[in-house]
Order: sequence, then C-alpha cells, then structure tokens
Amino acid sequence: MMILCKLFLENFKRYVKFEIDFEEGLVGIIGKNGSGKSTIFEAILFALYGEFKDRGYKEIVRNANASTKDAVVVELLFEFDSIEYRVVREFRGKALTANAKLYKNGELIINGAKEVTASIIKLTKMNKEAFLHTLFASQKELTSLSNSKPEDRKRMIRKLLGLEKIDYIEKELIEKSKGLKKEISAFAEVLLSKEEKELKKEQIKQNLEAKKELNKAAVTQGKELDSIKLKEINIKKELEVFNKTKEQKQKLFGELELLKNSINSSLQNQSKLSKELEDLDNKQKEYKTLEPIKQQYEELQQKLKEQTQLKEYHLKKEGLLKEQESLREQYKKIKKDLAQLEKECEGYEELSNKLKQINTQINQSKSTYKEIQTKEKEVNSKLFAEQRVINDTAAKIENIQALGRESSCPTCTRPLLEEYDNVINSLNGIIKHIQDEKITKLKLELKTIEESKKEWENRIQTQEKEKIELSNKNTLMLSKQKDLDALRTHLQTIEQKGKINNEELAKLEQYKYDENIHKALENSFNTLQPKYETLKSLETMLKRYINVKEELENTVKQVALLNENYDKKEIDYKQIDYNETNHKNKQKEFDEHIIKKDEKTARVNKLKVDMATLEGEIKTVQASLDNDDKQLAKVQTKKDDRIDYEKIKISLSEFKTKLNSKVAPRISDIASSMYAQITKGKYQHIEVSNDFDFFIYDEGKKYPIERFSGGEIDLANLVLRIAISKTLNELSGSSQIGFLAFDEVFGSQDEARRMEILEAFHTIKEQYRQIFLISHEMEIKEMFERVVEL
Repeated sequence: MMILCKLFLENFKRYVKFEIDFEEGLVGIIGKNGSGKSTIFEAILFALYGEFKDRGYKEIVRNANASTKDAVVVELLFEFDSIEYRVVREFRGKALTANAKLYKNGELIINGAKEVTASIIKLTKMNKEAFLHTLFASQKELTSLSNSKPEDRKRMIRKLLGLEKIDYIEKELIEKSKGLKKEISAFAEVLLSKEEKELKKEQIKQNLEAKKELNKAAVTQGKELDSIKLKEINIKKELEVFNKTKEQKQKLFGELELLKNSINSSLQNQSKLSKELEDLDNKQKEYKTLEPIKQQYEELQQKLKEQTQLKEYHLKKEGLLKEQESLREQYKKIKKDLAQLEKECEGYEELSNKLKQINTQINQSKSTYKEIQTKEKEVNSKLFAEQRVINDTAAKIENIQALGRESSCPTCTRPLLEEYDNVINSLNGIIKHIQDEKITKLKLELKTIEESKKEWENRIQTQEKEKIELSNKNTLMLSKQKDLDALRTHLQTIEQKGKINNEELAKLEQYKYDENIHKALENSFNTLQPKYETLKSLETMLKRYINVKEELENTVKQVALLNENYDKKEIDYKQIDYNETNHKNKQKEFDEHIIKKDEKTARVNKLKVDMATLEGEIKTVQASLDNDDKQLAKVQTKKDDRIDYEKIKISLSEFKTKLNSKVAPRISDIASSMYAQITKGKYQHIEVSNDFDFFIYDEGKKYPIERFSGGEIDLANLVLRIAISKTLNELSGSSQIGFLAFDEVFGSQDEARRMEILEAFHTIKEQYRQIFLISHEMEIKEMFERVVEL
C-alpha cells in the first residue's frame, strides 16, 4: 500500500522554502485562493513522474524571487508496501536542466530523470495519466458526472478509465483497412501489361546503340578542345605581364600626384608662418615701449590692497561697537526671565517621583489582570472539553437509536441486543454526571473570576487616569526646566561674546583709515589698468615667437625633402616600358580565342547532354520495369496486412465488449455499497449502465439520478468517482494505493451539504489511510481530524 509521508519544496513556483508532513486520516488542506494549495499536489505529481498536471509549466516553475543560480528542488518521501522511498527532482541553471534521484530505505538506487520516472511507473504499475485519474478528483469533475450531456459524460468516464484509447485504436484499424483497400485498387491501374514490358526492353536496346555512337564523337571533339585550352594558357600569361606593368605605372602616377599635393600644402603653410613671424616682430617692438608701466602698476596695486585692508578693520570696529550695545540689552532681559523661570520650576523632583510610583502600580495591576485572564481561559477550556464529551456522547446515543438494537457497541464493537437499554442509560448517565458535577462547579468558578476581572479593570482605569494627569503636569514642568537650562547657557554665551568683542576692539584701535586717500589711489589705478592689460596681452602673444620660428624652419626643410622625393619618383615612372596598343591587341586576341573555346565546349557539352538524355531514358525505362516488380510485391504485402487488420479488429471488438461488461457492473457494486452506507440504508443500489448512464434505486424502483435532491446527487457523484478510482486501480493491476485527494469538492455548498459530504468521507476513511480534501473555505477547518492551513 502506498501512502505519502513528507514533501519539501525549494524555489518551486510560489514557495521559496516549504515543508509539509502528511498525516493519516481525513486531512483538510485549507487556504485562501492563491495560497498554493493545488501547487502541493502538482509538486507530488512532478516528484513522481517529472511532469505537471498540464504541460508547458517549465518556464514558470522557478520562484520569481530566485536567480538562475538557485536550484528548483522537489523532494517527496512516501511508503510503498512498508518500504520507505524518497524521490528528489531538481531544475538547475538558466536552461532549467532536469535531474532526479530515487532512494530506497535511505540508499540511492536510481539516478537520472527518465530512469527515475520509469522506476516509479514500474513500482506503482501506473503512468502519470492513470495515477492522476485514479487518485485525484476536482469539484468540476464530480459535477460533470451527472450534469453533463450524456455523450460528454460517457466521453469523460471513458477517458478516466482509459477506454477511449481502445476506441481510438479500433477507429485507426478501420481507417487503415479502408486505406489499404483503396491502395490495392489504385495499384491495379498502374501495373504494366506484358506487351508494355517487351516494348520497354526493346527501347533500352536501341538507346544503348545510339549512346555508343555519340561517345565516339565526344572523344574526337574533346581532343580538339584540349588543344584550344593549351593555347589559351599561353595568351593568358602574356596578358598577365601587360596587366602587372600597367598596374605598376598607375601606382607610381598616383604617388606622384600625392607628393605634388603635399608640396603645395607645405608651401602654403610656409607663406602663412612667414607672415605670422613678421607680425610678431612688430608686436615685440610695441611691448618694449609699454614695459616700464608694469612696475608702476604693481606698486599701485599693493597700495590699494593696504587701503582695502584698513577699510575692513574700520568697518569691523563699527560693527563690534553696535554688537556690544545689543549684547548689553539682551543681558538685562535674560537676567529678568531667569528669575521668573527658577520660581516656576520649584517642585519638579517631587512630581517626577509621583509619576514613577503610579507607573509601578499600573504594571503590578496589569500583571494581576493577565493572571486572572489566563485562569478564565483555563476554565473556559475545561467547560468546552466537558461540553464536547456531552456532544460526542449524545451523538453516539443518536447513532445507536438510529441503528436499533442490532447495532454494535461503540466501545467493544459487539452487537448490543438486550444490552441496548443499558448502553443508552449508561451514556445518558455520563451526560448527567458531567452536567451536574463538573459543568455546574466550573460555571460558579467562572462567575467568581469574571467579578474579580471587572474589579481589576476598574482599578487599572483609575490608575491610568491619574497617570495621565501627572504626565501632563510633568511634561509642562519639563518644558520649563529645558527653557531655564537654555537661558542659562545663552547668558554664558553673551558674557563670553562680550569679553571677546572687547579684546578685538582693543586690537583694532591701532589702525587708522582715510577714505579720500583710498579713492585717489583707485582713480590712478583705473587710469593705468587698460595699458597694463595691453602689455599682458602682448606678453602672451610673444610666447609663441620661438615656436613659429622653429615651425617655419621645419616647413622649409620639408618642402626641400618632398621635391627631392618627387624627382626620384618621376624618374622611376618614365623608366617603366608599357605599350597600351600592344596590350589592347593581345586582349582582343584572348577574347576571340575564348569565343572559339566556348563554341567548341558547347558542341562537346551537347554531345554529353545527348548521351546523358539517352542514359536517363534507359534508366527511366529500366526503373519503370523495376518499379513494376516492386509494386507487385507491395500489392501482395498490403493484401496480407489487410487480412491481419481485419483479424485484430474483430479481436479488439470482442475484448472491448468483455471489458464493458465488467467495468460498469464493478463501478455499480462499489458505488452501491458506499452509497447505502452513507445514506444509512435509504438507497440500496446505484446502477451504471454499459453506456454509463446513472440510476438510483428508491424502494425497489429505478430512477434517473436527475430526479433526486442536490445533496443526494452530490453524494452519488462522490461515491461514483471513488468507485471509478477503485476500478481503475483494479484494471491497472497495481498494488493498493492508500490515499485519495479531492480538490474543492465543497464548491458553493451550504453548511448542511458540507456536513453530508464530510460524513460521506468519514464512512469510507477506513478503506484509505489518507484522504486529502483541498478547500478555500476557511470556516470548515474545524470539521477535520487534521488540518494543514496555508
């Protein structure tokens, strides 16, 4: 038997890291839409078979927050026939390269994605489709069992059972047989008659004789063509010499033109530099005229700096005198404000101590209040537990009364019979004892706790109110204390500033400033400044004098060197012996020779084409004869194949008839047994016809499933789907699988309908060690034995 134990996911879809233990029993997997409930079972399917429920998920399997360096890991631990297996599948790298490993009792036994999948199929005796249809079901699938049109429902069930594959094979056999019949008929029209075969053999003989004559002519013409090609090689060599000489002369001509342009450019540059040098000589004369102004300008500039410094000292002294007057006014005001604040801040320490005391009292009161709350929760928990025992006992009484005296004891499982009344009285006694002895005492204790809780709540409120009043007073007092400290600091700052200012004024007394002297110096400076700027400009220009002189000398040397190179190149150019007329005549001779060669080549090629045409005709006729022999063999093979297809079709039809006769009754038997148990005997039988129409027997009469209430149909759909799963399991020949999973089977059902569906699962849970129910309805989580909340 196979059961699930643990699942670990890393960077898989919405999960960065996630681990879940699968317990036994009826397990609810509860979470809001988008919380990743269905992803858990997609991961299980991927771990076992390396595929998802729907293909094409490889691109989005990696978590959005993971990088291409992070691996995607799915690890599933399961038991099969009491042996522990662990399968690990990974995607790695940018291309998501797949790998897998299979462990048996902790020992690695298989490595490789395809190899692990093959081992899982061999172990479970089910491929992915069979596993999915056998163990997983959704609300949409359950509803389709009864709500779909008959043809759609039949198609769905046949798909679940794998019968559609047999239909497909049968259809393919019919199509293949029809196709073979048409092909055999078509072959009869294209096969050759005896007369046609004789004519084709005679045609081959005539073509061979004609080909022999053409071959003799082709050999003669080929020798003449070889002689023409040899002469062409000699002419071509002479042409190559002419072309090489022409290229050499053209190259030298280009180099001469380039040298001529360089010489002209250098001469222009020489003229420009000569003119610039002459201009610089004139500017040097002007510079010597203005040079005495420089010393006069610098002396005036220094005197102006001294006057500017004296003016700064004068202005600073006036500013300090004004600042001292302002500081004396501030000092008087601060002294007055300090006396007032010192009086208002009396009693600050006493108020702070009171605030600390009230905070301690509040913390003590809250601690006592939490202890009372804890005690209240404990009593309520005990009350809830006792009430649950009463509810469970009442449910047992109701179940025993519904089943009657023939039912089994809920404790020892033996038939009650004459002990029926004793069991009922015993269970009622348990309820009365709990009600009188335990619940009454707990309620009295709870009332005392609630009164104490109220008293402490009032005490905490009073203390909090007193704390607020003290806090407000303390805040106001603290603000004034801060103002007092700030004023004291400011007073010290003013006293220090006044002292520094007096020291600075004493230093400034030695400096005297005359505004008239300052202005006279500025006027002299402004008059002299334009001449000084002209002097500086000339000085900058004359810095280029030496560079221009050197550049002119280099340019003169370069012109001489370029003229020398030009004369050498011109001599080389004139020495090259090239006759253009002779070159053109030789080219004409070559062109005429090429035309003659092409004409001869065309004649030789025509002979070869004629020979090839004859060869092609011979091969075509021979191929026609060979093909006719092959077609005769193929016709016989197709006749044999058609006979085999007809035999297989008959055998497959018989197999399908036998399979249908077993599948529908087996689904009926399993579904009827479960439905009778769930409905407590109200409905004894569900019939599934060979065409997969559903009927429910009510008091011995057969009715279509649509006649019954929504809740009864939902339960019928549920047991039919489970019956299909069991039948699939039996058909596959696999070992018994110990779990089932249902996705959103509650749909939009009301609470009563949900309870009916849950009760149905409780009745079959003994047949499966694990039943997983996936739902987004958070309010139903209390209905399960075990819950995994996402």
